Amino acid sequence: MARSCGHCGRTIEEKEYGVVNLKDGQCVCKDCADQTRILYPYRYVKELRESTIAKEYTKLKNEAIYGMTVGTNRIDPLTEMTLEEFKSALEESQKAAEAQAALYDRAKAVIEADHVRKYYINIGSSEKPKYNKRKVYGVFGKVIHGELITGAEVVVSHKDRDYSAKIWELQDWDGTGHTGMPVGKATAGKLVNMLFEQEMNFVFPGDTLIVR
Repeated sequence: MARSCGHCGRTIEEKEYGVVNLKDGQCVCKDCADQTRILYPYRYVKELRESTIAKEYTKLKNEAIYGMTVGTNRIDPLTEMTLEEFKSALEESQKAAEAQAALYDRAKAVIEADHVRKYYINIGSSEKPKYNKRKVYGVFGKVIHGELITGAEVVVSHKDRDYSAKIWELQDWDGTGHTGMPVGKATAGKLVNMLFEQEMNFVFPGDTLIVR
């Protein structure tokens, strides 16, 4: 059965990514939901989960927490809202975005860096991994203003010198050290992993990255 976004009215395709089901049975599309993330971001909570691999390992090691592994559960505060409450939240978020824009005049996007990670890309399978020799660098952080897109060039300043790099791939981030699902864009309030094909030794935790 076809549904439509309770805010913009757009028809939502079956199994469309990012759709939020509200408390009163209404739903909103990803684009509308993303506009509220500056004030209503996802929350990430670590929890113990059953794991087939962990069961085999802990069985051999005879550990106390049998067959469990630590996973991350994503909580969406929008699911606790009615459509009317969502519309109010959207208005509040738009005002917050305007206030943030005034702080970063003419910047297309601003990201606060959390940490940088170097790793190799698996070009095989999970069962038979095969790692490419080419190193990739992930800069994890939070979009605090604007809209970040794949291919954007980020700039960070240190000691009166600007350093820049182009985003090769943009991913969702779950708040842990893991990579996420590739996305084309991310708006204020979203956690992201920005992948680069060059060394990112000029980015440090807490740095502000600007897209001009």
